[in-house]
Amino acid sequence: MSKKRIAIGTSLILSICILSAAPSVTSVSDGMKDFSVQLFDVIPNVAMQQGVWPDAWIGKLVPSVPPHFGGGITLGMARLPMDGINRAISELNSVSDGALPSIKDSLVFPTLTADLRIGGLFLPFDMGMSFMRIPNLNLSKLGADITVDFFTIGGSLRVPVLQEKLIIPAVSVGAGFMYSKGFVEVREADNVYLRSNFNTKTIFLEAQVSKKILFLVPFLGFRGVVSDSTNSWKWQFNANFDGYTVGQTQSGTETRSLPSAFGESFQPQVFGGVGFDIFLVQTTISASYDFRNKIWGANLSLRFKM
Repeated sequence: MSKKRIAIGTSLILSICILSAAPSVTSVSDGMKDFSVQLFDVIPNVAMQQGVWPDAWIGKLVPSVPPHFGGGITLGMARLPMDGINRAISELNSVSDGALPSIKDSLVFPTLTADLRIGGLFLPFDMGMSFMRIPNLNLSKLGADITVDFFTIGGSLRVPVLQEKLIIPAVSVGAGFMYSKGFVEVREADNVYLRSNFNTKTIFLEAQVSKKILFLVPFLGFRGVVSDSTNSWKWQFNANFDGYTVGQTQSGTETRSLPSAFGESFQPQVFGGVGFDIFLVQTTISASYDFRNKIWGANLSLRFKM
């Protein structure tokens, strides 16, 4: 047998082995696609944890003695489903020479936000702004060896329908906008990873009622949330066979645009809790729930408030 035939035969055998070592492109990509779709619903809920104040209306800045304003920090969290990315991890681990870490099917996604709210100038309204930046945070201590990068900025304006008096609660309606971007990544090495990027614009309408009782401020509210999102994903793997390396990279993009996807992206959310006013410090404990997607969230805030 000639050397040429031996070489051809060897190449064919190696090609078959390499192809058999490759993961199912469809299985991995479908898992990443599903995870991107889950982010469509989760990111707006995470963003909504920011800027929650127990007072339905904080009062005027001018004219008012004292002027009404405040600001502080909020620690929030929301549930992030991970079953889509877990299916992709399982498929890659079946062939990759580097094992990606397994992840729970549900992960608590943490946030830390700074916010500011000021009362209206002469007219009865208040407006707030919130900001968050989480750069390359590894969640291994929370039971998942993944990295999260998250940036959000936004604000809202509220107008009182009822101003609080004696037994009458404060009731307000408002609207707001949030912009969020970042990524979720699982990586074993430079050549074995899964990554999903998100870029989301969220608008919402809300109504809230509150009533101060001594130093307590119980409150309850409802939001209607819609989003415009572009989420992209990418994955790569390397596998070895008798000294030969086979690699593969795939990517894709999922988009949810308004107004065509209004019915698909509408998220009804209820939120409520209680604020504790002690001198010029207000502490708030609250929770939220997205009825459509069954996503819960919670937060704890500490603020200076006049």
